[in-house]
Amino acid sequence: MTTISEILYANYLDIHILEKKILLSNLLNTSKEELNLVTQNKLSDNIIENFNSLILRRRKNEPISYLTNIREFWKYEFYINESVLIPRHDSEIIIETVLKYVPDINTKYSILDLGTGSGCLIISLLKEYKNSHGLGIDIDIKALKVAKTNKSMLLNESRLMFLNDSFENFQTKDFDIIVCNPPYIPVSKMDNIEDQVTLYEPHLSLFAEENGLLNYKNIIKNLRKNINKDQLIFFEIGINQSSSVINLLKINNFAVISVENDLANIPRCIVAKRI
Repeated sequence: MTTISEILYANYLDIHILEKKILLSNLLNTSKEELNLVTQNKLSDNIIENFNSLILRRRKNEPISYLTNIREFWKYEFYINESVLIPRHDSEIIIETVLKYVPDINTKYSILDLGTGSGCLIISLLKEYKNSHGLGIDIDIKALKVAKTNKSMLLNESRLMFLNDSFENFQTKDFDIIVCNPPYIPVSKMDNIEDQVTLYEPHLSLFAEENGLLNYKNIIKNLRKNINKDQLIFFEIGINQSSSVINLLKINNFAVISVENDLANIPRCIVAKRI
């Protein structure tokens, strides 16, 4: 029978060893560190067959996170599948920024996540703000199924609800904090995006018309008609979009409180409030 060492080091030289360890440890329900301690253990035919299948999928550039159905975000491991965008660590700037501008984590807030996807933002926030409650909305029913799975795994409390609705029309005035990571990659730049993104991740969650600004325009228009002057809004933005989104906010009577940079020193999160 084939050992762990043999399958990791003797085969699949075109796949990075770390990726092979991630895939195999996931199949064996163990950690990569523990895997290193049992390299001479024999593998069953079923595990080898499943591993080979995953390797073939990886060779076609399918993202590791879809192969394992796991993605680490903030402090937690989230379940994901091809129905939702893979959470990026860049998006953790939203959590950091909310904590920065709303530092009292013990106060009871009402938090809204527009376009919740996997639910990673709203769940991570409610894990920090333990007395608050939240709502995540998404137009995609399949995405909401993933978000509900993550709720049952990580939160499983009545403090969080999910709703199938459009973030362009939803009534927002009753919420203290609004977070939103909308699709913002310009459709015109689709050909410049790597294959493992364009071939596998949902385009509905990635791309937007009008140079990537269409969703910001629709969301801000909706926020403007649902007046709540005490409400704080946190937008994730794409590269070179800060000035455009700031302008959209200002012409719709919003004050821009801050623009926060991600770890690469790229403007990534805009904080705004209704004037």
